[in-house]
Amino acid sequence: MKTYQPSNIAPSRGVAILAVSSLVSGVAIGSATAFISKFIYFIVLFPLGMGFGTGALLGFAVKKGKIRNPLIALGLGVLGGVVTYGSLMYGQYINFQQEAERIIQNEYSLTDKKQIADQVNAVIQQETGDSGFVGFLKFSAKQGTGISRGSSKLKLDETFTYLLWLIELGIVGFLAASIPFGAASEPFNEDGNDWYGEKQRIGSAKEESKDELIQLLNVDDIAGAAALLSSQAETLFEMPRIDVYVRTCASAVNSDSVITVNYVSLNDKKQEESKQLLEGLISESQRSQLVPQISSQDNESIDS
Repeated sequence: MKTYQPSNIAPSRGVAILAVSSLVSGVAIGSATAFISKFIYFIVLFPLGMGFGTGALLGFAVKKGKIRNPLIALGLGVLGGVVTYGSLMYGQYINFQQEAERIIQNEYSLTDKKQIADQVNAVIQQETGDSGFVGFLKFSAKQGTGISRGSSKLKLDETFTYLLWLIELGIVGFLAASIPFGAASEPFNEDGNDWYGEKQRIGSAKEESKDELIQLLNVDDIAGAAALLSSQAETLFEMPRIDVYVRTCASAVNSDSVITVNYVSLNDKKQEESKQLLEGLISESQRSQLVPQISSQDNESIDS
């Protein structure tokens, strides 16, 4: 069984789609979160949602653009994460400006927006030495971050506020980059110029056969591997077990197929968990050798 390696091909059209998606999704998700933050904001939880949302959109763009270069997907994913969190912070800067302008209008009865904006910037510059967005960031950090949990409240100082922002940026960036990276690493059929289809279970083996099954697949002993598998439905109720799946490409059915071996067990909550043990490519002849043998063995066991 051959190990799958991405071809690192990245069509220019696909890269353009991914780059635009990084910018557009980042601005949209960050701005939307900034608007919601006017009413409520949960630290860490919101960045998780932002990162997952950005990453999911970029993962979709990777698939549509047929990008098989994980590093390009990773880089543009990082860009998307930075844009997303940057848009959140800039959106909060806009929120701050609007609130400050409202207060100044009410307190001093000013109506000239430029004069009001100048006064806001003057206050920020007096406090931090910088105006505009940079001054706002410094001013916000200086004010600290309040964290409420039930009836208890905690106030983070300037240093820990910067640290919190860095952690949140890391969360957003990690998710925004790791999801498209994983998508670009998925098996792609170069002959059919398309991604492989969904996994189809072809059989299961007993837990004690795990090491032998993996060894047989690695040395291309397909007949020996097939002898350890059963496709009967009853095997799905055995725990733990070893499941074997096949993935083919609809546009190139006679090309290599992807074989995946998973270890399936129950966790402490009695929920089914699956862990991938092995994944690789087998030829069309090997696939036809594997699947019929399993069916034939099951029929023989039923007849007996």
